[in-house]
Amino acid sequence: MEHESHHQHHPHGTGMRWLDITLAVAATIVSLVSLWLGLHSAHSMEKLVAANSYPYVELSRSTTGTDDLPGANRKRNIIDYTLINNGVGPARVEWVEFRFKGKPVANLSELLEACCSASKEEKEGPHGIAGMNRRGGIDGTLIRPGAMTSLFTWKEMPEPSAAFDALHRQMREVDYSVCYCSVFEECYVRGYSDAKPQAVKQCVAPKVAFRPRFRDD
Repeated sequence: MEHESHHQHHPHGTGMRWLDITLAVAATIVSLVSLWLGLHSAHSMEKLVAANSYPYVELSRSTTGTDDLPGANRKRNIIDYTLINNGVGPARVEWVEFRFKGKPVANLSELLEACCSASKEEKEGPHGIAGMNRRGGIDGTLIRPGAMTSLFTWKEMPEPSAAFDALHRQMREVDYSVCYCSVFEECYVRGYSDAKPQAVKQCVAPKVAFRPRFRDD
């Protein structure tokens, strides 16, 4: 009977065991270094893309306008709260929080009640609170790079307004914060007095989020 002979194939070596081991170790090191370089390059690319989409929202508070007040020899006072995106990527606003003397307020009615004791006439009159420029809602607003969005603007009118004067006088008592995210879901919180935004995992809504509208809107 004929028996088949099986030949085992062994990897070719140099014939010197120490050299074979050295070459194998070197090949493994090269592979690991190549893998690390690939991962590092991918991570660097991710960071570069994120940096090129970084939103940088600043909070602006204005108290004096630039045009003349009709019937008066002085500039028109103005109350304006604005969000400005000075970053290179769009910012999606998740929430805004307003506080008067540290107490959160949910809308303009609560803010004006807390600071100014606004009368019904001031709320409903065409030159009072009802005539101010304001947003209906801010949650989900997308601010493109270099753009701004005004939360509310109230210009002084020739007719006296105790509510306007009270709010204008106490604007330093009004503080506000915003939480916003980039297109890559990198989120940041910034307050009016903060030097720069603080990174957060997500925008957890405050107990009392501010919506720049009146209570009955």
